[in-house]
Amino acid sequence: MGFRYVSIFSGVEAATLAWEPLGWEPVAFSEIEPFPCAVLAERWPDVPNLGDITKIDWKEEIDGAIDLVVGGSPCQSFSVAGKREGLKGASGLMFEYIRCVQELRPRWFLWENVPGALTSEDGGLSDSCSGKWMNSGIVSHGEFWTRNSSEWPSDAAVCFLSDILEPNPPQRFSLSPTACQGILNRAVKRGRSLPAELDAALRAQASSTPLRPAPTQ
Repeated sequence: MGFRYVSIFSGVEAATLAWEPLGWEPVAFSEIEPFPCAVLAERWPDVPNLGDITKIDWKEEIDGAIDLVVGGSPCQSFSVAGKREGLKGASGLMFEYIRCVQELRPRWFLWENVPGALTSEDGGLSDSCSGKWMNSGIVSHGEFWTRNSSEWPSDAAVCFLSDILEPNPPQRFSLSPTACQGILNRAVKRGRSLPAELDAALRAQASSTPLRPAPTQ
């Protein structure tokens, strides 16, 4: 039997696309947005999409042992670009991720989220949730969990988007000057400071002149 995993907050399933060449088996997905659901149904018709994660009885739905649970719960209320509502916002669905791990007791889990998750709740997110993570079954049967973050002594384990982006992407993939100015205006309105590199990039793009589309032949 191959490596079996459950993907939650699945989106269009980047994880399964990456792991297919390894022969890993997706046992189930959990997604509710119409477009990603259509993609899942088209590409992986034999893998059940269990839908709303808050209504899933994992012990009832999943047969057999699971090696891994993977997923990125909503980041909006953790992100520094949002309202920083923390667990009171959409990011509180992280507890559904933990419930899934508690009920399935996989050998490993992979939770993806923004760096702002570590500073949410006035920096107390780890403290408020560590008991739930530790009681999820991972530690109690001989495994361990780690966090891939800049709190590590070395940043060697951290991957930033800037490390893999192309240096000169096509203009159509860039935010328009209007969109960049809008982000800056919202930050000022909310009284929030953006990271220095992001602020500089947004200001440079906001002050630029949009390129005219190439004429059609």
